[in-house]
Amino acid sequence: MNNPIIIEGRFWQANSYLVNNTLIDAGINPERILPYKDQIKNIVLTHGHYDHTVHANEIANLTGAKIYIGEHDLKFLTDSSLSLSTHFGSPQIPILAEPLKDGDVIDGFTVYHTPGHTGGSICLFREADGTLIAGDTIFPEGSYGRYDFPTGSLAALRESVSRMAELSVESLWSGHGEPVETGAKAHVIMSKRNLESGY
Repeated sequence: MNNPIIIEGRFWQANSYLVNNTLIDAGINPERILPYKDQIKNIVLTHGHYDHTVHANEIANLTGAKIYIGEHDLKFLTDSSLSLSTHFGSPQIPILAEPLKDGDVIDGFTVYHTPGHTGGSICLFREADGTLIAGDTIFPEGSYGRYDFPTGSLAALRESVSRMAELSVESLWSGHGEPVETGAKAHVIMSKRNLESGY
């Protein structure tokens, strides 16, 4: 199985990952995907925040890819107050996307609805090799996403991270920071314990 190719976010932009024919998250500048533009058939947004979605339309136009997002975050793609685009000095440019539901499979990854950071956040998990692409739900070293933004929920985040901790996670690819390429389940369990303890 091939590891995701990381296209690191710069400044406030989230990381993007390319796996097979799918780009996960689209906050990066479009010219950075030019070497891969013929490969990309799908763009999956882990949630609707602006730093993960801002260039989705441009990348879709470059590649001809379809855009997907968790069904409960579709409304973020037309609402500046939900996407937080005004925090970055921009109105929300509407993005047309197809909804993904819990249990859907796209390009070898199962979609997990993992509310908490937002109400419609998703994680993508490839069981064959334990690859978990976690958006802003889980970060390395026991960290996790903020839950104080619109539609966020601490209780939901606890449940979502607990659910991810039940999976056979080997590598963790988060929306910000460096990936953990081996032994990542320990990081997920640490996040679960920190949330349970109120850390």
